[in-house]
Amino acid sequence: MHRALRNSAALAAVVLALSCAGCSFTSSCNRAEDTVVITTGKVYGNTYISAPNDSMHRGPFAHFPPARTLEFVHGLPYWPPDIAIWLAFQEEGTLAPSAGNSSLLLRPTTAEDDEMIRIKNDTCSEFWVWVVASVPVIPAPEGDAGVSASDPTATAGASGTE
Repeated sequence: MHRALRNSAALAAVVLALSCAGCSFTSSCNRAEDTVVITTGKVYGNTYISAPNDSMHRGPFAHFPPARTLEFVHGLPYWPPDIAIWLAFQEEGTLAPSAGNSSLLLRPTTAEDDEMIRIKNDTCSEFWVWVVASVPVIPAPEGDAGVSASDPTATAGASGTE
């Protein structure tokens, strides 16, 4: 009985090894790693978008095959704390939020890295990507609201005095 169990386990291991070996030669993951810099995005106020995505214009989104790193030069004053990565299956397709290792966000390690958002496709799937990033709007220092820049002695405000 033990001999039959050992033979079955050995046969299962051989079959599993052969089936995995057959898949490795046809896998789409055999693509060399590369990096592409994206400079076509736009900044609107405190928000960066990598491509248009509104009712009149959609894309084109950045091609994101397996093992690719994309570097989006964002043009914001500093590395944005709010980054949303969206994926599509076509260049101008319907977008869905990225999840898991479909787009690994690579944190900046140098001052130069602060100027770009770097993501890597760590899957065997091909996507197109759209990135939205923003930095907080920094409010004016307290006490400056309502003061005229041309006449700093003006006191217009809620009290109605002038």
